[in-house]
Amino acid sequence: MGDNTPFYYGSAENKLNTKGQVAIPARFRSTLPDSERSGNFVIVRGEPQCLYMYTHQQFGKIKDNARRVAEQSSDPDFYRSFMAEAYAVELDTQGRFVLPQSLMRAVGLKGPGVLFIGVDDRIDIWEPGTYSGTCGGHARFEELRRSAARSVFGG
Repeated sequence: MGDNTPFYYGSAENKLNTKGQVAIPARFRSTLPDSERSGNFVIVRGEPQCLYMYTHQQFGKIKDNARRVAEQSSDPDFYRSFMAEAYAVELDTQGRFVLPQSLMRAVGLKGPGVLFIGVDDRIDIWEPGTYSGTCGGHARFEELRRSAARSVFGG
């Protein structure tokens, strides 16, 4: 990752308003370099139950990866489907953007709460209850966390 590539960490929950808008947490907006401050992002389906949010610059790398996968597998429909489900969103002056309804339905995001999780070069968007049921609290994940902590922190 270069010096101008933002990375995200931590989590924050915001609420959808009646217009279907949600504000990206300020902690993530403040991470953007000046060249990305226009507030344009691309949202795509990630894991089965969450969305991935990238800056346009970061998304360029992801779409190149998707094209390479499609070419290697001789499956142009994969790339076509991937690009068809990518949505550009623009933040307003208060950091809000509209979550596309089709993506919300695809991952079961009902609101009113929306959980944002910083995952290095992207921001994950989850239904809070789905995230806590999928990733937080299961014994298997706790064991993986303990094992990873020993490796990461050398303990």
